Amino acid sequence: MSLVRALVVVAWAGLAVVAAAHAQPPGGFAPQCSGSVDYGWPRFESRAELVKDERWATYYQRVYGELPTAYPVCVYDLEHINGSAFAAANLTGVRPVVADPTTVKPGDLYRQPILPGAYDDLAIYHPRWTPIPNHTWVEVMHTVFRTELTGMWVWTATGSGVWANVGRTYVFPTPVDVRQTHAEAIAFLREGCSVSISNKWPQQESDIFGLCAREKGIDSIQFEPTTGVEPWGTFNLVGLTEMVLANLDGDKTSGVANASDTPLRSGWRASKQCVCTNEPIADTCGLMAKPPFPIVAEEPRLCEIREKNLTKKCTQATCRPTFCKVNSTASLI
Repeated sequence: MSLVRALVVVAWAGLAVVAAAHAQPPGGFAPQCSGSVDYGWPRFESRAELVKDERWATYYQRVYGELPTAYPVCVYDLEHINGSAFAAANLTGVRPVVADPTTVKPGDLYRQPILPGAYDDLAIYHPRWTPIPNHTWVEVMHTVFRTELTGMWVWTATGSGVWANVGRTYVFPTPVDVRQTHAEAIAFLREGCSVSISNKWPQQESDIFGLCAREKGIDSIQFEPTTGVEPWGTFNLVGLTEMVLANLDGDKTSGVANASDTPLRSGWRASKQCVCTNEPIADTCGLMAKPPFPIVAEEPRLCEIREKNLTKKCTQATCRPTFCKVNSTASLI
């Protein structure tokens, strides 16, 4: 099971937008503009300064459905850059894009196409990774797969516009040996778990990272970047690390059966509840084409078309991300 995750790129992207305002949710946030070095990216000391820069004001509006409400605001804080919003704001060309992510340096802009079809998505490289403290709101990216029955696997990505609270969170390493991927977390979660854990994959993954984690009162599980690899990242994806939101179900866009009850949020600093719909999953959508060797006990099938014909192959190209609807065209004044 661990090896399977190591062999897979769990695609995702977050285009976040929203319709109704709500009170600021309880929980903390990462500090804004925490460093003195911005690597040439703009820093806005006030809303008035941001509004004067129409391109960046347009970008924030398109991603968050509103302009930031707390200042200063640093573009460098963003890890994920939404490619379509970036282009719509006429920001293409403001910085050179590093073609080879393995050569990035702090502050570099590089391609990060982790959502099927989103080949224009970008990222800003940050030199250090730090774990997220308990009960902190963080932006995430997720692709909906029918096999994530309990537990939602996400990438942490400041700038996605989709917010989740990590709640009570645990952090585990990602060894360089892919055969040991998630092994420490699996051992910890299995110990003392009363769930009848399936010996079939990917059901086993949902049992352990969803049901066992819930039984232990764990809300999220973070994975460190791959040990000893620079630039940091996971599964050869620079600047990305995995997290499991144990109390959500990754086979639903909203993470819950009734989308109107989703705990996900949107807006600036999670100011609004995420407005979304649980979209149907394409019958060809799957985490990978077929189970990798030596796995033979595939349950549930990776995609619907394999239920009747095991010669069929699944694809991530037809999968959809979790996203929130936002007012991306409101006045910037």
